[in-house]
Amino acid sequence: MEHLRVLKQRIDDALADLAPKIMRVPGPSGVGKSSLIATLARDYRETRNDGRRRVPVLVVEVPQSATAKLLPKSVLRALGIEVSGRMTAGAMFDLMVTQLRLAGTRVVVFDEISHLVDEGSRVPPRASSDWLKTLTDKLNMTLILFGIPRLERLFSANEQLRRRACPARSFLPYDASDSQQMTAYFSCVVNYARLFAAAGYPIDVLPRVLTQQTYLLTGGLIGVLADFMRELASSLAAEAPRAITYADCQKAVEYVSHAGSPHKLAFEDADSEEVDVAPIILRQAYVHVLTSNTASVPIRKKTREKS
Repeated sequence: MEHLRVLKQRIDDALADLAPKIMRVPGPSGVGKSSLIATLARDYRETRNDGRRRVPVLVVEVPQSATAKLLPKSVLRALGIEVSGRMTAGAMFDLMVTQLRLAGTRVVVFDEISHLVDEGSRVPPRASSDWLKTLTDKLNMTLILFGIPRLERLFSANEQLRRRACPARSFLPYDASDSQQMTAYFSCVVNYARLFAAAGYPIDVLPRVLTQQTYLLTGGLIGVLADFMRELASSLAAEAPRAITYADCQKAVEYVSHAGSPHKLAFEDADSEEVDVAPIILRQAYVHVLTSNTASVPIRKKTREKS
């Protein structure tokens, strides 16, 4: 919600013709970036005025192996315009600029911008970052960039792009060593349990145990938690209402990609209903998610005790 508030304020500033800025939101896959983009798209819908289409905020999905030619083509496709593959990169860029102006677009949200710096990408990071800089300069436009943490290479390769940009707003999983964040994660788990109970399938696992075991699975990624809950629901869809057991959770987790530390798997032990998971084990699941996504592990600030 804090990310949403800040991004919406930046979009509102752009729509009010204030100075444009480049925002970037790096985060691991499954942390909730797609939900954030979907919310922005819903809150800033395109309109029609006297038959003229207005797209103040445009969401563009960057394809894998994107090139200088594919980038403007992706923007045009997001505007609903298909172009011939025979057009030159320069002609396609000019057409894109014209169409963005006609649509009154003030903000472009790029999803999966990190594809520009995938391993083996055909476009050097400097060329990709120059393209983004040119776009915001030419159209006086705000850009919001989403992707996995590797997108930072675009900014490390171009000091001019860095100067036009706000500091990165890292979108990280729930941190097991932060009591406030774990309280928030616990509330997510409890809310899912309430939905199951309301449908006649109460989860007969202690909330504390369910929270710890799902955290081992997710490493704090809300997208993985949602995937687990979908699998749990799917596994019981053909059964009459009944209580969901720990064994049901063990079965469901077999169909969910494990994001946490491989050294301690979720719902692995038969006696996990009775034993708490050590905080250091939960922390390892969180750190594994970050390091496997080439993200830096935040350093927690230590509070000084008053003498």
